[in-house]
Formats: sequence, structure tokens, C-alpha cells
Amino acid sequence: MVSTKKWALASAVAAAIALPATALATTAGYFQLGYSTISDGMAGASAALPQDSMVQATNPAGIAFVGNHLDLGVAGFWPYRNYTSGAPTGYYPYPGSFGSNSRFFLIPHLGYSQRLSHDNYVGVAIYGNGGMSTNYNSGTSVGPYYAGQTGVNLQQLFVQATYSRKFLRHDAVGLSLLFAHQSFSADGLGNFGYDSTSPNNLSGNGVSTSNGVGFKIGGQFRIVPGIDVGVAYSPRMTMSKFSQYSGLFAGGGRFDIPANGVIGLAFKPMAGQVVAFDFQRIYYNDVPAIANAGPTNDDGCSPSGCIASPMDADALGAPGGAGFGWQNISVYKIGYQFAVTRAVTGRVGFAYNTQPIPSSQVLLNVLAPGVIQRNVTAGVTIRTARRQDVSIAAMYGLPQSVYGNAPAGFGGAPIKISLHEYQLEANWGWKF
Repeated sequence: MVSTKKWALASAVAAAIALPATALATTAGYFQLGYSTISDGMAGASAALPQDSMVQATNPAGIAFVGNHLDLGVAGFWPYRNYTSGAPTGYYPYPGSFGSNSRFFLIPHLGYSQRLSHDNYVGVAIYGNGGMSTNYNSGTSVGPYYAGQTGVNLQQLFVQATYSRKFLRHDAVGLSLLFAHQSFSADGLGNFGYDSTSPNNLSGNGVSTSNGVGFKIGGQFRIVPGIDVGVAYSPRMTMSKFSQYSGLFAGGGRFDIPANGVIGLAFKPMAGQVVAFDFQRIYYNDVPAIANAGPTNDDGCSPSGCIASPMDADALGAPGGAGFGWQNISVYKIGYQFAVTRAVTGRVGFAYNTQPIPSSQVLLNVLAPGVIQRNVTAGVTIRTARRQDVSIAAMYGLPQSVYGNAPAGFGGAPIKISLHEYQLEANWGWKF
């Protein structure tokens, strides 16, 4: 057993070092629905249903019911983003219908949990929380905002260390410490320079990074036999500033990670079957760079005209400056798990979330059209050897569009931003 644990830990560390920060999910705003292949098969419904070491990413208490477990997985993610504009030539965004050229990403994850003593458990997880990446080229090299190849690339990588204590046979509480690393780049926004407090730190400055720490707390409790409840909450994480984009994000380049919480229910109507439901709330309004209304150009400036001052309250980069205009969202996830045979378990799920992007905020969200509201999922786990299994999950984000108009200062043209997406994921799990 000692050598097995050492091998598992060494494998986890090696995989952690190899994991790239390439998470670009946009399934619940820019958060992922779930953080493991098993939970993704149930549309992310896992707060009260721990089945692998990655459950700590949703609910830190869950590893007390998982024990010694190692999980290694990766997802292939295909988002299809596009915009359509009826703007006259010279007004934002460039007229026509165009799609983002970036359409495939890999999203890896790693989880490890271990029992220390009868009631004490520890774990580590490495995963991408979410992100967004777009890359537009109108075909005439002008981009949506008449400044060439245009897009943004936000990536978030989390390293999570967890402690969980079981205080009754079916009850536990957990605490996780979180380290987050973000990277960001933007191109093609130069013509917003007249409405930025720092035009030289607005666009085309390569990759900028940001780091921060936070925590997550959680609990899982048996209400009556066959019904479990799970709850978890993570407050807003204050991140260091993206210094190279201090003229884009409100607060001089600050892009924090919003608070989020979840409450889940798992019901076992009969042997071999589970129905799980999660309600999640994501507080995008916590973060000015995400929540503040986008630029309006209400002062009548033009790219060759005036330059915003730091005292311009709604200028890009100002303390209360323009943002992406996102709203808080509620996410509803339901999943059904059933035993097919003793070695095969099947899953299906559905998730719905309220819309983060109002119709008044479509102009800047050409860059980040996280408008998906409905996701359907399916998955299967196959026991391949003693204490080992392979899980597969698929997700389809149904097509969604938001219609609106550019602000009057940018011409007021009708704009449609759209997104649909696919994900295929696999995980190898070992209970040792």
C-alpha cells in the first residue's frame, strides 16, 4: 500500500507540472458546468454526489466520501462564436457576419485525494475554471473595430488544496485553499484608445499574467436515508492587476474572480439509480471589469479626436470604468445516473442558466459572447480493472443568440452575438 500511494502521488505531481493553462469553457458565463468527467456526464450536478477526487472543485467536503483516489482527464472543447452587424461602413462593429477562427481547445484536469486517518482526508486538484478566447478577421484585415485582427484570450488555472473532516458517518465539512493564475491578451482594440485612460495599455501588448489566492468552504449532510445535501461557497478572489492592460479593464487592469456558491441534492430512489440537482449562483457583479456597462462614446470623441482623462468616470481603465456589462446568473443542473451492469454506469444531464449578457451590452461582447443558456450531457463509466475505471462524457451547448444595438455614440446599429459548442471528455480513475 505504501508503494502504491507513493506511485499515485508521484503521478499526480508529474501530471500537475505538465498541465497547461488552457481552459476556455463558456458554459455558464465563463465558468464550467462541472470539473470532472463523471460530473459533466450529469451536467455538473455533483455538490451532494461525490464520486471522484475532482469533487473538491465543487464541494471540498466531498473527498471524505471518496477516499484514496487519483483522476487524470482531458476534454476537447469546440466553441463556435460569431457576430452579425448591420452597421453602415465606418460604424462599430464592422458590417457583415463573421465567426471566430479559434475553435478547438484542450481542458485538462487532475485530482488526488487521500485518507489520513479515520475521519481526516486531504486532496489536491488542478483545473481550469473557465475563460474565453476569440479571434476575428473580417477578411479585409479591419476586424470588428477597424483595427486589424481582433480578439481576446483569457485563461484561468486553479490549484486547490483541500482538507475534509467526517464527523458522522454521512456528514462532513471541508475547506480548500485556492491559488489562481490568469493570463490575458487582447488585439484589435486600438481604436478605443480615445476612450481609455491609458491607450498604450489597451491592446496588442502580448500576454499579461495575474495571480491571487482565495478559499472555498463546503459541507455534505445526510437528511434522511437516500437523500444527501451539499453546499459550498467561494468568495470573490482579489487578483493582481493585468498591468499591460491597465487601459482596458476597470480599476487599472484588475480582473478578479467572482464569488460563487452552490447547493445540491442527491436522491437515490432505488439501488443503482441517483437523481442529482444543483443550484449555483455566480456573482459577476462582484467584478467591475466584468459587470460595469460597456463604453458608450457619449462624449462624441473619435479615434482622431479627444483622449479620455483618468477623471472620465466611464473611461476604459478608470476606477469605475467601462466593462463588459455582465449580470449575475443562476445555474440549474439536473442529472440522472443509472447502473447498466455491474461494470457499466450511465449518465444523462441538462443544465439551464439565466443570461449573463443583456441586449444593451452586445458591442464589446463580440469579444466574449458567453451567451449559452442550455446544455445537454451524457456520459458513461466502465470499470476496466480492479479499482480502475475509464469515464467518458459529451456535452452540447445549444445555439443561443443575443440581439441588441450598439450605443448611439457608435452608430446604434443592430448586432447579434451567437454561440454554440461541443465538448468530449475522458478520465482515468484509480481507487487505491
